[in-house]
Amino acid sequence: MADTLRPSLTRSQIEAVLRCQPSPGAVPFLPAIYEHKAWFIGSTPSAIARDAKLLTKALIAEYEALQPDALAVGVDVYNLEAEACGCKVTFYEGDDTSIPGISPGDHVIKPGEDLGNAKIPNPLTDGRMPVNLQAARDVRKALGDDIWLRGAISGPFSLAISLVGAEALFFACVDEPDWVHEVLNYSGRIIKAFSKGYIDAGAELIIFDSQASPELLSPAMYEEFVLPVTKDLTKWATAQGVRDIPLIIGGNTTPIAELLVETGCNNLLCDFTGDFDEWSELCIDHERSMRRNVSPHLIQKGTPDEIYAVARQEFENGKDMPGFILGTAVVPFGSPTENILAVKRACVDHAAS
Repeated sequence: MADTLRPSLTRSQIEAVLRCQPSPGAVPFLPAIYEHKAWFIGSTPSAIARDAKLLTKALIAEYEALQPDALAVGVDVYNLEAEACGCKVTFYEGDDTSIPGISPGDHVIKPGEDLGNAKIPNPLTDGRMPVNLQAARDVRKALGDDIWLRGAISGPFSLAISLVGAEALFFACVDEPDWVHEVLNYSGRIIKAFSKGYIDAGAELIIFDSQASPELLSPAMYEEFVLPVTKDLTKWATAQGVRDIPLIIGGNTTPIAELLVETGCNNLLCDFTGDFDEWSELCIDHERSMRRNVSPHLIQKGTPDEIYAVARQEFENGKDMPGFILGTAVVPFGSPTENILAVKRACVDHAAS
């Protein structure tokens, strides 16, 4: 078998895969490492999420331990924009490895509220945005320009839920649809501001919008409320020079797969519960790169051999698909490194076969 710790792919190799072009021997390995970053340096998610130096150290340690083909700057990825707008985030002290989260009921926008003069946070000064931006600058300086470095941003619907609250926003979708469009457009402006900070820091973008999953939001509502603002965000990012934009929506997104193609994002996620065949056919037809995830439970509890076997089967399923990527769902804190590397070993062996 090939060396598990083969170096990360070059940026040109990754770009070829993302754009569904021939790239012999290039099979990207994209583990989803967020709170687990802290584990690599013996720290906690709350500690590294509030300290740029610790976050930088954790990102570099992740890179050295796994040699992934991309890094994402982010820990509690759904909280930063909302926190910068005034939402309170609960952190954990000492050895508590819980993931920081917005305190229940601590939302800053009420349904129907006029957002005409609502604050757009300054990513250089507000909340913990400066922590992530400084880490992005420092990691870019340490690892160079060839690594695919993405700044984690919330998707519009997930940010709106953080600002308004899930129950209130879902009711508003029925009772006050015009206002929901308003709050989503406001969310989009906040995300653009944070995104510009990342771009100026030398990072690109990765959008997380799992609150818009069809397990929570119907396809019709996604099309009405979320698709327009996501398309606008993608168009804006492209105008800023960002060519490759991953959109991460967890869960079984097969019912909205055709709509996700319309967002303009060129790297789409078929999570481990999604319909591989339907997703792959759609991505081939529309020349979209498709990332397939391995289950986080398997990564946490399985053996390396079990994980390797599942990963090789995923490659067998996607062997004729341009732009195929293998990743993991969010790796739980403390998962064994050898389990994560079993996925990489499958990537390497598939490329060599």
